[in-house]
Amino acid sequence: MNEKSLTHLMYALIIVGLGTAAVGVGLVIFTDIVTGHGVQGIALVAGLIAGGLFLSIPAKIYLTFQLMKRNDANVKAKRERGEIH
Repeated sequence: MNEKSLTHLMYALIIVGLGTAAVGVGLVIFTDIVTGHGVQGIALVAGLIAGGLFLSIPAKIYLTFQLMKRNDANVKAKRERGEIH
């Protein structure tokens, strides 16, 4: 898998993760699933929110490392051209 397709996969994981977490928060706000289903409702909502964050956070870390790597390469190229001292 090349870097570009992996980056697109990470963006997709962020979107799916945030969507899943948003569904969990939406269930808390707009339904009575927490009070109506007791512990099972709480576990469902907590699982959705935690699962969504579990999907999105590692993808954000990977994309941050890629951004830092690209920035370092740009700075190095500018130094070689003499634009930065």
